[in-house]
Amino acid sequence: MNVLRMSIPPLPRFAGTARRALCQFAGVHSVTAPDLENIIFALGEAIANAIQHSDTIEAIEIKAHVSGDSIVITVADHGRGISAPPHGTVSFPNVFAEAGRGFAIMQRCTDFLEVDSEPGAGTVVTLGRYRRPSQELDTAS
Repeated sequence: MNVLRMSIPPLPRFAGTARRALCQFAGVHSVTAPDLENIIFALGEAIANAIQHSDTIEAIEIKAHVSGDSIVITVADHGRGISAPPHGTVSFPNVFAEAGRGFAIMQRCTDFLEVDSEPGAGTVVTLGRYRRPSQELDTAS
């Protein structure tokens, strides 16, 4: 199985369930520890954003797909959406800001980030990371 699908309620206590499921899925597909660590961190940020900003009780849909060279995760909510999804390089907010770091963190933990959103229809965040060879493979060559 190269695809993992799950739905979680938009409640913080279920974010850990999603991260654990992704860890198990990634382990079956030999995703290296550094790749997994980064994609799990990005997934946590995407789920936190969906919980905090979607303003709905509808489930958050999460899908992970592993191909030969990448792992791609989508996190979709069916909430209020955002009018201006980020494009290009996302800057961190002022050091004293209390919010606004989610997309910047996701971008730095992934190789590609796409945000599609329509006001009133929800947001889909696509996170992707190219799979790096494990250190064991690097030292064997």
